[in-house]
Amino acid sequence: MDISTVTPPSKKQGSVFTHALLTAIIVFLLAYICLTLSFEAKAFTPLWFPTAAIIMQLYRRPRHSWGLSLLFSGTAICAANFLLFGLGWLPVKLMLINLLGASLSTMLLQQILPANDPLNSLVNWLKFVGCAVIFTPLITALLAATVVAKPEVSFWRPVGTWFISEAIGVLALAPIGLVYRRSMLKIDNLFKLLLVLVGTLVLTYLALLNLPFPFTFIIPPLLLAALSLPRLETFITGFAATLMITIMTSLGVLDLQGRLPFLSDLEVYMPLLLILIPAHAMAMVMHTLRVEKRHIVESETRFRNALEYSAIGMALVSPEGKWLQVNQALCKLLNSPAEALHHLTYQELTHPSDLESDLAQRQDLLANRISSYTMEKRYLRQGGDSIWTLQAVSLVRNAKNHPLYFIFQVEDISELKRTEAENRRLVERITLANQAGGIGIWEWVPSEKKLNWDKRMFELYGLAADQTPTLKLWQSMLLQEDRERIKQQMMAITEHAQAFVMEFRIKKPSGEIRHMRSQGNVILDKQGNQQRIIGTHIDMTEVKSLTEALHQEKERLHITLDAIGEGVISTDSEMCITFMNPVAEQMCGWPLAQALGMPINNIVHLTDGIDGPKVENPLLYTLQAGKALPSDNSLVLHNRHGHCFDVQESISPLKTIDGDVVGTVIVLQDVSAARELMNKLSYNASHDALTNLKNRTSFEQQLKYAIANARDNHQRHVLVFLDLDKFKAVNDSAGHAAGDALLKEISQLMLRQLRNNDCLARLGGDEFGMILFGCTLENAQTLMQQMITQIKEYPFYWEGKIHHVGACAGITAIDAQSGTSEALLAEADAACYKAKNGGRGQVYRYQTDESSD
Repeated sequence: MDISTVTPPSKKQGSVFTHALLTAIIVFLLAYICLTLSFEAKAFTPLWFPTAAIIMQLYRRPRHSWGLSLLFSGTAICAANFLLFGLGWLPVKLMLINLLGASLSTMLLQQILPANDPLNSLVNWLKFVGCAVIFTPLITALLAATVVAKPEVSFWRPVGTWFISEAIGVLALAPIGLVYRRSMLKIDNLFKLLLVLVGTLVLTYLALLNLPFPFTFIIPPLLLAALSLPRLETFITGFAATLMITIMTSLGVLDLQGRLPFLSDLEVYMPLLLILIPAHAMAMVMHTLRVEKRHIVESETRFRNALEYSAIGMALVSPEGKWLQVNQALCKLLNSPAEALHHLTYQELTHPSDLESDLAQRQDLLANRISSYTMEKRYLRQGGDSIWTLQAVSLVRNAKNHPLYFIFQVEDISELKRTEAENRRLVERITLANQAGGIGIWEWVPSEKKLNWDKRMFELYGLAADQTPTLKLWQSMLLQEDRERIKQQMMAITEHAQAFVMEFRIKKPSGEIRHMRSQGNVILDKQGNQQRIIGTHIDMTEVKSLTEALHQEKERLHITLDAIGEGVISTDSEMCITFMNPVAEQMCGWPLAQALGMPINNIVHLTDGIDGPKVENPLLYTLQAGKALPSDNSLVLHNRHGHCFDVQESISPLKTIDGDVVGTVIVLQDVSAARELMNKLSYNASHDALTNLKNRTSFEQQLKYAIANARDNHQRHVLVFLDLDKFKAVNDSAGHAAGDALLKEISQLMLRQLRNNDCLARLGGDEFGMILFGCTLENAQTLMQQMITQIKEYPFYWEGKIHHVGACAGITAIDAQSGTSEALLAEADAACYKAKNGGRGQVYRYQTDESSD
């Protein structure tokens, strides 16, 4: 036994030193007392306690830490010898023998005694006596006698003296150290110990001085102490009595040899063994009884607690059936208080349908034909309803094998019963579903080479119900092309014992070929060996045909999508790409392999116009509302390489049969050329082809807008009618080409004088119209005068000649009181006519009183 398991070697060095020092002090005191008594008695030391003290210290220490304790203890023994008798080598030699004996005893005790509680039984105490009280002292006595041998003294005399002094010292003191724990000496125990100790010492003292054969009268008090005190207190009492007897004998207070002359010097101390051994033995017997009694009490307490606090119902029932004791769980289970149950028998609470079976098994238990029984039964609860329980019953008998009481364990299994019923119904539904769904069930038992089929399996394979299915028959019905593959799969299933799915073709006796799918699992026993294989068969012929048709349709669809000129993109319900045709790949700049699974926002980038704002994700509307979006004439697609496409987008949701949206299809049509043509036509319809100014139609639309704006927002604008002078002379003299060039240059000259929000249009020939938004008549007249001056001074070069033209203008106000656009145009035209008649280069403001002219 390794003592390090009791005291781990992780103690600090300071702790080892402290223990060794304290042990040395105790050893010094004990050695000094023993040597002093020896000196006073003028004889060899009669009792020697230091060895016992060293054993007490070493037993609870790991062996690797013994060195310091032995060194200090040996030094203490030598110091006591030197202090009393002076220096010499003999005490050193005897000290070494003491240390050898203590070490040998401790090592033997560690091997034969339990580490935590060495003296926990009478047997272990006897081992201690044989090892530490008899064997080791005898060995050291022989060594000591050899060291101190003298010719005139018998060799056996020092052997006997050493042996008896070591044996009594170890027997009296060592048990105290071996059983001592700090928790043992409690306050109440100390008082009782003190009382018994004083009484025992007083009785011992009186018996030694006044009674003949005093040791006979000392034994009863020590036995009484063993009966009334724990073992530690008993050992302390025995040690105290032994020490008192030793002191009285050594100091001459007690002259046993005078009273008992027939005893030799050694035999005088033999009675000490006689009083210690019975007391110690009785202490060990009483300790064993107390431990057994405590175990019994603890066992009874555990049983009562288990009965009372058990989660399942428990009860003690008399042989006649009356409830003797019931726990709370059973009361709750039967919905009845304990007081009510004590007035009933369990037979009265048993469901009539279960009573006969219960009584029969109870009778077998009473007759000792069975040791216990378990059954499912129903108990009647207070209120009239019943509850399913699992009841386990055992019988307790007395020493004469007569029945005392039953122990009932009652567990609620109502839920289990309901689950079993549901499982039965579920099995029935599964069976019906398999029959209705055309699923066949099969079972293969490898140990019996047996194949079992249900009714549906025979129908699937076109066999008669009276045929015996075999593995060979099944294999013969497989198509030749599938046999080797299925054989390999079956070998893998058998080897790895795993779930499986197989598909194969069979040829029925009628010659019809059917596609089959088989799936199942391998069932193993507790040892991991294959017990059976269970699986199902289902005819997949129609599904295979449909799958093939769907595949072909999918291929045709892919070919069609690849051939059309529009980009087609499909997404899932999470708006991630699932498909792109080649046109869509080119337009977005993403190959399908990279785009798969990516969000649509990362692939399709749309803006409202070439430089307009980004178009929010239109798929959100489609997926949430489940509607298709109309085409948009201003969408521009930007691909990842920087190219732009004018597109029309069509988004349609993909729906299930139930109408749930599961994705979208986006069609992107490149309308760049068509949109460019449309924009050009629209521009030409609203602009003059020669000057690129707005034409008369567009100008009249702007004029109507200005009239409405003035009327609705109380704004003031100005309408201008400008006519060129001398243009016909340039056109006639220099040619129409010169006239066209002059009109272009004059148009640009006028545009530079206007603001960006003003409107300039060529109304026809050399006539121009202007709308000056947010302008007063005064400012307009000034602006027009400046513009006419610039036109007059503008030099027009054509074929080496310089030509000059002039202009005149009429202006009229556009305000809340203005009439129609036709009326305003007539007013401006009239004002311009007045300007022409008033002289070249004039600006005339329309007056309202002129309308009557």
